[in-house]
Amino acid sequence: MNLRNSLKTLLVLVLGLPILLAVLGWVAGLFAAMGDDVTAKVLGHISTGARVIWLVCLVAAVVVLAMQSLELTREE
Repeated sequence: MNLRNSLKTLLVLVLGLPILLAVLGWVAGLFAAMGDDVTAKVLGHISTGARVIWLVCLVAAVVVLAMQSLELTREE
């Protein structure tokens, strides 16, 4: 997988995961309001995992952009 495809994948994840986090937060709040605290807690843990994945993808996107920049300057 070259840097361009990696960057496309990371960009989709960096932009898509916040939407997933918003939906998970909303659904967890809905379940908590309905009295299903166990499900709300599980969704909270899933949301925490998604936040960690988002942070890793964000850092990886910065690293891939730096590598791509270095590759372009080497070609010139």
